[in-house]
Amino acid sequence: MKLEEVVSTARSLVPAAAERAEQTEEARRLLPEAEREIREAGLFKLVQPKRFGGFELDPVSVVRATSELARGCGSTGWCLGILAIHNWMLGLYQEQAQEDVWGENPDTLMAASFAPTGKAERVEGGIRVSGRWSFASGCDASSWMMVGAVVPSEGPIPDLRMFLVPEAEYRIDDNWHVSGLAGTGSKDIVIDGAIVPEHRAISLIDAFNGHSPGQELYADSPLYRVPFGTMLLFALAGPALGLARGAYSAFIERSKVRQITYSAEKVSEQTPVHVLIGEATYQMDAVDLLWERDLAEISRLTREKHEFTMAERARYKRDVGLGLRACQEVTAKLAAASGAHGIFKSSPIQRAFRDAQAMTTHAALDPLQGAATMGRVELGLGPNTALV
Repeated sequence: MKLEEVVSTARSLVPAAAERAEQTEEARRLLPEAEREIREAGLFKLVQPKRFGGFELDPVSVVRATSELARGCGSTGWCLGILAIHNWMLGLYQEQAQEDVWGENPDTLMAASFAPTGKAERVEGGIRVSGRWSFASGCDASSWMMVGAVVPSEGPIPDLRMFLVPEAEYRIDDNWHVSGLAGTGSKDIVIDGAIVPEHRAISLIDAFNGHSPGQELYADSPLYRVPFGTMLLFALAGPALGLARGAYSAFIERSKVRQITYSAEKVSEQTPVHVLIGEATYQMDAVDLLWERDLAEISRLTREKHEFTMAERARYKRDVGLGLRACQEVTAKLAAASGAHGIFKSSPIQRAFRDAQAMTTHAALDPLQGAATMGRVELGLGPNTALV
């Protein structure tokens, strides 16, 4: 697949995603038929290494694909972004780990939960990993997990690692009952003493600093020069723009025929509605243009083998966080102006509103933290989060 084909490919899946959006929410997971369609379209492989059957496209490919697909279903768009970016992350591991996962089936998918809520201890044969991890989006479609835990060490910096664990060594706790992004299946993962070989673990600190084994393995690939935090942020943010656009399209369609109750006037004749449309389109266009600018810059700088500064990373984090907030504001305004019909479960507007709100709660996407990180760096204080 080429970069110019990504949008049209994702767009072809939107009608089916929209038709199944309510069913996806009720199932509380990525539907098998949606997974199959995304897989057959090749979208999971957008940023997967070419060595293992991927397309190794620029990061903008994931944003364009997820923002397009989320117009039909936010949960489906979210799962696409999550599972696609995990294919990029697996490329950070040693080659043997990549062979373990993709050697027999390059279509294998991985879910993840990086928060170090588990326990790790060195034993003969590797590192024993145990515990519970939350928010493993797309876990039902996956046959491997990446989980975070701190390995005991004597150094001043905690040895935080990501461990690869096959499905035979973990179980899914079906506890995902939520108000937003309900169809992502972001359930808990429980592991009872899986022994992980050293080659299936990487240091998150090394990954953030650009020193993981895979970044050496793919040293000639601009894609693996993108900072870990920046790559993750944009992969997660894409669906927000799609949610806003999907809600907007539904609002326009209904407003053209909607009559104001107890009045002879039509909604389409109301000046406040005209203003709302103007403001909403401005916010969506502004976010789209800003993200495209950032991603074009990232693509250019990686090809030039540029070392990204903290100021650049902080700006990208600001743009993702505040861009997400702008998209969430659009969905909130459209939901508020949709009248009583807008509260029905069948309404894509209310679903987009809840999904966008849920996105703002993600630790990596917090709009306030995005703005604060930029402010701290500008004032010479440095970031107070690793997700930058």
